[in-house]
Amino acid sequence: MKIIAISGSLRQHSLNSKLLAEAVSMKPDDVTITAYEIQEIPLFNGDLEEDGDPEAVLSLKRALKESDGLLIVTPEYHESMPGVIKNVLDWVGSDANENVLRNLPVGVIGASPTRFGTAHAQKQVKQALIAAGSEVFQKPEVYVAKANEKFDDKGNLTDERTKKAVTRYLQSFSSWIGKKI
Repeated sequence: MKIIAISGSLRQHSLNSKLLAEAVSMKPDDVTITAYEIQEIPLFNGDLEEDGDPEAVLSLKRALKESDGLLIVTPEYHESMPGVIKNVLDWVGSDANENVLRNLPVGVIGASPTRFGTAHAQKQVKQALIAAGSEVFQKPEVYVAKANEKFDDKGNLTDERTKKAVTRYLQSFSSWIGKKI
């Protein structure tokens, strides 16, 4: 099983990129999770779609079409999803050239230094995914609160409870995808 994963943070040492890296290492043995960089995706502009999608968008769409699912690891900014996630979803979910989110199994997790985790952001990401026609994994959920206290200086997840929650999530998510493919 092949899963593409994206971090909704562009920061080099973001908590969500660290969480994504840990998810890659905790995946079930029969699953491949590939982190996909989104820095080159331009701001969504319908005018750019008129001559076909930009190459960075086409590349991501190809990767998603060749995958069995998508894992989004999102931060939360001002109780909402980050603009970079919305931007990516607007591109790959646009019907103008090809909506590759339609019927794609997608899971959403996230990490935040706040005590509430990323509950608000995840709700908004899921709402946008449903609007694009994705099949959105609902339970279990992973909201890593106070994430700045749960990683060491090398980016390793040190909190055992969080490790168990992420492992359980990945097992459930991949099992759910397996039933769909």
